Amino acid sequence: MSSHSVKGKMIKHKLLIKNPSLYPHLPSTKWLTASDALHMLKSHSTVFLKPDGGSGGSGILKIRNTSTGGYEIRYGKVRERVGRHTLYRTLRRYQKSYTQYIVQKGIHLGRYHGRVFDIRMYLQKPRSEWGISGMAARIAPPHHYITNYTRGGKAVLLEKVLDPLFEGNTEKVNECIENLRIISMNIATTLNKRFRDIRELGIDLAVESSGQIWIIEANTRPQHKLFTKLPTSEMLRTIRHNKKKIKKG
Repeated sequence: MSSHSVKGKMIKHKLLIKNPSLYPHLPSTKWLTASDALHMLKSHSTVFLKPDGGSGGSGILKIRNTSTGGYEIRYGKVRERVGRHTLYRTLRRYQKSYTQYIVQKGIHLGRYHGRVFDIRMYLQKPRSEWGISGMAARIAPPHHYITNYTRGGKAVLLEKVLDPLFEGNTEKVNECIENLRIISMNIATTLNKRFRDIRELGIDLAVESSGQIWIIEANTRPQHKLFTKLPTSEMLRTIRHNKKKIKKG
């Protein structure tokens, strides 16, 4: 039996937000309309436009307020400063595109040596119980906001990025890792109640220096190449071992 894929960020968001323990970790997310995006920019410095069915960090736009009262639109390496009228026309174009987009409150990702990072938790259900097979930080390339491995993201051991984030406070690092585990397992059980065939999840989480954890996305057909780049192969062996069990059914 192979892993089941569930496409669409919004359908998963709507399921997760019904769980009271996950609600505080979910950034405000709506179907894209120009008016909702502009309204969100009034209360948040940054918003992201994401294709609902996109993967690998493709098609993501970052829009932020500027100090001059305008806006900056980033798409990959391209940056454009625009006024409200131009931004509205851009938003309308994406709203009407063939691909459905969501608009999401911007998350202030933690930084490691000046580069933003997020966290990939790799969960598997080889038999009847979910377990965490791997966890690693993904460091974005310099001056980028996308951390995905396919976009040049770099794999780093989780403790290595959390230690400077919490200024060497081991207790806070351990507490954060435990919270990441609890949230990830909660996501897995919540989604599994609706989608009973899923056996693997790649859960992307963000951590702020305050310790606040945000849920970015839960991928039902995750890639594990990130774990081939870590200095230890223990997590990779676990992932591959469980994949064989899942394949057998």
